[in-house]
Amino acid sequence: MSDRHLAWDELTAATPPGWQIGRPSYHHERDEWLLYAFDPAERPVVGRRSREWQAVAPTEEGVIREMARCLREIGKGRWPR
Repeated sequence: MSDRHLAWDELTAATPPGWQIGRPSYHHERDEWLLYAFDPAERPVVGRRSREWQAVAPTEEGVIREMARCLREIGKGRWPR
């Protein structure tokens, strides 16, 4: 199994119930990967949700692992740094 697959397994285990995870996307202009997650149970007012998170890293595997770290914190009731 590849490191990327292991990272996805880590992210799946760390995702709080109900949260949705997007697809990693590469942003050439900033040379970084982004990954978005949110809790669809929250009704957005206009604009941003309060229960959403975006992870950033220089590699695809890195952004998946960073999101896993952040969602573990969110699952424990803490907001990641």
